[in-house]
Amino acid sequence: MFANIALNIPTDHLFTYEVPADLQEQATIGKRVFIPFGRRKRTGFIVEINTSSCVDKVKPVAEILDEEPLFGEDDLKFYKWTADYFMYPLGKTLAEIIPAGSEKKDFLWITPLPRPLDVSLSAAQEKICAILRQYPQGIPLGNLGKLSGTKNITKIIYDLHLAGLVQIDEKQKRQLAPHREKIVMLNPDKIPAERLSEKQKALIAFLQERKAMALNDLIQESGTSYAIIKRLHDKGIIKFSETEKIRTTAMESAIGQNEIPVVLNSHQQKALLTISTNLGKNVFTPLLLHGVTGSGKTEVYLEAIANALKNNGSAIYLVPEIALTPQLIARIQGRFDHGQIAVLHSGIAESVRYDQWRQIKRGRIKLVIGARSALFAPLPDLKLIVIDEEHDASYKQDERLCYHARDLAVVKARFNNAVVVLGSATPGIRTYFNARNKKYFCLEIPERVGNKPLPGIEIIDMKTKDDAAGKTPVFSAELIAAVETTLLKKEQTLLFLNKRGFDTFLVCAACGYNFRCPNCAVSLKNHAAEGVIKCHYCNYTQKALPVCPSCGGSRILSYGTGTQKLEAEIKKLFPEARIERMDSDTTAARGAQEKILQKLQRREIDILVGTQMITKGHDFPFITLVGVISADTALNMPDFRAAEKTFQQLIQVAGRGGRGTAPARVLIQTFNPQHYALKHVRKHDYKSFYEEEIAIRKDFKYPPFSRIINLRLSATKKDVLETQADLLGKTAKKLAARQRNKVEIIGPAESPLAKIQGRWRRQMLLKSENAGSLHQLVRELLQQVGKSAVRITVDVDPENFM
Repeated sequence: MFANIALNIPTDHLFTYEVPADLQEQATIGKRVFIPFGRRKRTGFIVEINTSSCVDKVKPVAEILDEEPLFGEDDLKFYKWTADYFMYPLGKTLAEIIPAGSEKKDFLWITPLPRPLDVSLSAAQEKICAILRQYPQGIPLGNLGKLSGTKNITKIIYDLHLAGLVQIDEKQKRQLAPHREKIVMLNPDKIPAERLSEKQKALIAFLQERKAMALNDLIQESGTSYAIIKRLHDKGIIKFSETEKIRTTAMESAIGQNEIPVVLNSHQQKALLTISTNLGKNVFTPLLLHGVTGSGKTEVYLEAIANALKNNGSAIYLVPEIALTPQLIARIQGRFDHGQIAVLHSGIAESVRYDQWRQIKRGRIKLVIGARSALFAPLPDLKLIVIDEEHDASYKQDERLCYHARDLAVVKARFNNAVVVLGSATPGIRTYFNARNKKYFCLEIPERVGNKPLPGIEIIDMKTKDDAAGKTPVFSAELIAAVETTLLKKEQTLLFLNKRGFDTFLVCAACGYNFRCPNCAVSLKNHAAEGVIKCHYCNYTQKALPVCPSCGGSRILSYGTGTQKLEAEIKKLFPEARIERMDSDTTAARGAQEKILQKLQRREIDILVGTQMITKGHDFPFITLVGVISADTALNMPDFRAAEKTFQQLIQVAGRGGRGTAPARVLIQTFNPQHYALKHVRKHDYKSFYEEEIAIRKDFKYPPFSRIINLRLSATKKDVLETQADLLGKTAKKLAARQRNKVEIIGPAESPLAKIQGRWRRQMLLKSENAGSLHQLVRELLQQVGKSAVRITVDVDPENFM
């Protein structure tokens, strides 16, 4: 028997290994194996099993790491499609989407040996030996490389080994394994004839009632001690066994647990009927659920999921990471069996994710809720996939495997003959285009629940709002007056700031020195409350200096308006108001976001200041005023989707208001009030916005009338990057000419963010109306380039051009 193995290395090649006779019963597709590869051993995934091999000198598999497969053959077909379309090696794709679990890591342990007096070393070798003297017991090779900053660390270490100056040992580390707990029970074959203490008798009586218990639970509930348990075990009166304990994460929330049962209105009922009817057909069905904000789409999703589960199926419910709140989880908790729900997102421990993944594969989980990566869960009998807020950019991963969960959800539904529901008040242009062209069914919910009115939206032209000093204020007089009125009515206000590109930064008033990150081509952002300035890309942090490091001047000015500064400004205007801020800083601690939401629900907050975090996944019934500090930040981004993203963002934040009994008002400040996106935002008119936007896309042949691949290039040396980028561009243009220019080459050019985390960046866009031609050209280009001196990231269907 032979197994083809996919490894977590940058190649599409599979490696053939012989499966020894004693491992053949265990060897199946979807399990991990430990195999010799080069000088060391690596973990790989079995993706094919064959009875023969055309490869000479095949090495044997050393170990099979999993008791049960982590994915099946049908799952693998989907994973292979993902790797192929997004042009990422299969082994690296599997490593990206599957929990680390029982992965075994092989590493080298370096121990210094006594140095003879007559040995002469190079400067690099001396540096390594000096570090090793600080670790007489040894250090992992990887750690040594980081401490020394040496690129060719492996060669240096092997040279030192040949010189007898270091010892190299191979060690292995298993990241995770199933968690087992000890179970205690009475031994029915042993009747206690000897004399027992009162405590021992009490423990026996306790176990006679409970039959079997986990050791820790027994100690806690009975009040006994381990010493007493051990004595009874030594006498043979009780016995131990082991069982796997599934690790879970708490899904508790005080919000949303006492919800009143909802009666669906006619629009919701019609949408649910269409979804449920298609669930029974076992046929691939893509549906767009286009409902205004507050129209009760979530209730339709939950009813549809309930119907899928009643029909012995399973379901995946995806939400943007930022919207995966305790409030939403609590709402789902109250509707379904806790034991059949798995929540998958970046915040849960890897051990929990590993256990949940295996429970999903076993068929014990019926509903998976999570952010984008939850889509890869190997659910059997998949009937329904729901993508809430399908327009949200966070469904696209920008690094490594650059996949889009929304698009992959449609593919996965096709593989499983399932129903996929894409829901949004502001669908992505491509999604609505597909609905208009009959690729997707379109379901409409045009009204809010309870016929509540949509908030009235006012556009405020900030060009005419200069203050006495001739400067543009943060708050217009209209917004200040509206906040004041809302406070008098004892209602709540939401102030939204698109933090991206709008943070505060420091400048020296004397010489103009700008405090910039040494690793990235961006200004450091001022965090006044902590007295530091930070880079929001690499997290470089330094103290906010009282004097300029360039000229020694003491007048350091803060420009821009971050959420901290906005909070301070509003406190000056309304000192009696109860003001809270909700952003990545204030919600970093576990449970912090939940506390803010609880305070808001208890009406202990008058004004909530926040970023995109406050626009999604929340139901604020007492907010009657929404203020947008600037609509221009997103509009001015270098992105052909800038108008689309602005429209979506403004409609979504406006939709947080007026969800209770009182109507809401929305004020949007801008320097560009005539922009077509803002014109349609004011009327909540998605369809008119779509018509105007799609006409522009068609004129310029932007998606959905074309496909784009962004090749992102980076290197630590700017001159190397420029040389390699130019070479890549020339090669791409030659290949495009052979295809009769079916593919347009744009660039290469410097990225808008020219340097991030010490790496210089350039990008080249490839655009074509034919997806096949586009992919073929990129594959040929990468083959011709081969190993490059620069890092190349292939971003298919990019969302981010920064």
